[in-house]
Amino acid sequence: MKRIIVIISAFLLTTAIVFAQEGRKYEIGAGTSYGIGFGMDRANSYSFDVFGGYKFSPNWVAGAGVNYVNYVGTHYFPSGIENVLVSTGGYHAYRPYLYTRYDFLPAWKWMPFAGAKLGYAFFSDSNIQYNVIVPSFSGYTGGTFNPADYEYLRALDHSLGIKGNVYGSIDLGFARYMGTKGSKLSLGVSLDLQPVKFEYNGTSKDKFHYSVGPKAGFSF
Repeated sequence: MKRIIVIISAFLLTTAIVFAQEGRKYEIGAGTSYGIGFGMDRANSYSFDVFGGYKFSPNWVAGAGVNYVNYVGTHYFPSGIENVLVSTGGYHAYRPYLYTRYDFLPAWKWMPFAGAKLGYAFFSDSNIQYNVIVPSFSGYTGGTFNPADYEYLRALDHSLGIKGNVYGSIDLGFARYMGTKGSKLSLGVSLDLQPVKFEYNGTSKDKFHYSVGPKAGFSF
């Protein structure tokens, strides 16, 4: 899967570079963002993407790209056994997507814009190592647990499978032309929603990662 994503990225960039010289009808660019997770399944993230699009008008652009996202921190999941949890560290995905963007007031020094992406996440992490956690070990006293169940989980192959799903994001911000060739610097905020399915111990758990945070990009 990684090889396919790399080939798609190279194709997008090569195609955009070739056509970007023809009447400025095309754009290519790159961006990075940091997401602050919120909600029940919060998870912070940082991402990087490359993209290429067609300029249908001075205001409207649409195209495709590839995003790399890494979810950081420690994440906890039910184990299927009362008062016992499993936890894992970070995981990442490659996300090809389609995008569209509308640049308002292109004659302004700083032009506002609004954009949206729709894609699919391919998590490259399979069989991620996880740990078995008993909340009472950390001061939790709201229940009891069976030591035999705890030892059973500890004896399992400690691996966690992850599957991606369709994701979407909305970008809002301002862009500024940096030269006569049409190069632009953009600064804004990105709202990202990524459903994820975790599989372990013969069970599965759906989670939704909501995040919002700053985004910066460059295109020409």
